[in-house]
Amino acid sequence: MADEKTVLIGQCGPTVLLPKQGAKVVPLRPKAPLRVDVAGGGPVGLAFACTLKAQLGDAVSIRVHDRRWKRRGDRVVWKDQSDGNNRREQVVTLQSNVWAALPLAVQHRLFAPGRFSEMWPLGPDSPASKGRPRNIKIRWIEDALLDMAQDVYGIDVVAGAYTPPAKFDGTHVLAIADGARSATRDAFSAQFGTPSRELFSVDGSPLDERVLGIRVTAKSPDEHTVPLTVAQNRFLFNSMGGGFINMRLTAEEASEIVALGESGPVSCIGKFGCTMRPSGSRFVCDRHRAVFKPSVDKLSYLWPRILDGLRFFGVGAADVVGITSFTLGMQQMSKFTAQLAPSTFGFLLGDAANSLHFWPGRGLNTGLKSALSLAVNLQKRWNGKPFRAADFAQHEGIMQQLQYREKSRAWTTMLMPDAEGTPRGIEDRIRDGLQGPCDRAALVQTLFERVLDIKKRMGDRMGSLATDEWYYGRITALDTRTLKVMVESGAWITREIGGEEVEIPSAAPAFVEPQPVRRGLSLVG
Repeated sequence: MADEKTVLIGQCGPTVLLPKQGAKVVPLRPKAPLRVDVAGGGPVGLAFACTLKAQLGDAVSIRVHDRRWKRRGDRVVWKDQSDGNNRREQVVTLQSNVWAALPLAVQHRLFAPGRFSEMWPLGPDSPASKGRPRNIKIRWIEDALLDMAQDVYGIDVVAGAYTPPAKFDGTHVLAIADGARSATRDAFSAQFGTPSRELFSVDGSPLDERVLGIRVTAKSPDEHTVPLTVAQNRFLFNSMGGGFINMRLTAEEASEIVALGESGPVSCIGKFGCTMRPSGSRFVCDRHRAVFKPSVDKLSYLWPRILDGLRFFGVGAADVVGITSFTLGMQQMSKFTAQLAPSTFGFLLGDAANSLHFWPGRGLNTGLKSALSLAVNLQKRWNGKPFRAADFAQHEGIMQQLQYREKSRAWTTMLMPDAEGTPRGIEDRIRDGLQGPCDRAALVQTLFERVLDIKKRMGDRMGSLATDEWYYGRITALDTRTLKVMVESGAWITREIGGEEVEIPSAAPAFVEPQPVRRGLSLVG
């Protein structure tokens, strides 16, 4: 008949085309699913797995491995302190270009009422058309996505580290997302190359920064603290009714980051990143029972400076929940995509690809952009046949753009130019602030005018801010030396690190409301 049409019904996508009356239906042969292994089940690895499953449904089989998980009955859950795993408590900021590109089901799960807040202003990566950046706790992202992977998408989650096989047998994709010190990436160094620190060095030595992370409960509205954070580069407060006040240290201050046991110093906060928690007037490690030395040392130079930073944001010593420490530095990757076997390709994602200095607030955003880029690329290119290197040219290009854009941004915040344009390390700025003569009145005036200018510039891009008097009170409560450090450290160089952002493909339009996976006789949802 003239109006008869042939309609092909596939089984690899979320959309089913229904034939018109009288049409001849020719079913396609079910093709073997895309087989994907993911090394690392943090926010990036799980977001990639959930996004790809939302895109391809039954046309993909995914297995995610993480050594920080354990089995509890018929479920996989996160290990806790009793298992030797210190869960991450940081609050992170997701730009709206990023969170709005996630599958809608993932957005709905992550951004449940009470699970996020908005404190940062609109900007190039968070346009008004999509909304403001959202603050969310890493721990909640990890919990929500692990549950979603099991209950909604039926992803195979394996409680144990990924072990590279002697031979890839049918695996099409290995996504490597097991962190900045990725053992999986190192196992394939012949394919990916060795990360280099040469580009992020000064006088031949890699530039690292030591940072103290002070977890607190907050008393002031989150938004009120934004102008205080942006006005200087010594302290950064990212909050969601409480969060981390991050404090940059000089080498001399970092030497005080010592834990004391009964018989002397213990390799604790300085080596393993342990969290020191309040115990009376002291801060003690749950794991080693060692005491954070500055909190009990009456001669400590660092402890009064910590307390002054808390005071700046309206927080007291009694509001401190924990103290930890970490070192920040960067390295350059030569490539992010590699062929591991004749029909297997490997991809670096998250911190395994681009580990960043967090001060500009783009670490997890960059990781999620890499996950979204790869997921959408695989969805577009998978046709049941072996991949070719050319299939991933667009994704590799996005990864190289991300490396250039985000590491250039981060490097500029580590080696900020002075008034003459000469790069000057933040540690040198802090050290200069701790020395030399001080004019307290001039310092107060300089920092107050800086805060008011920032408040004015942000006024139409975020919610209501505190009164001028509130900011003046925060500034005048500081020790004179702390004031000088904040003035010397400079305000955020938003113009120098601003500009266009790397655009990524969105997974949101491909959303189909998934159904809970049936387990045994009950539905888990």
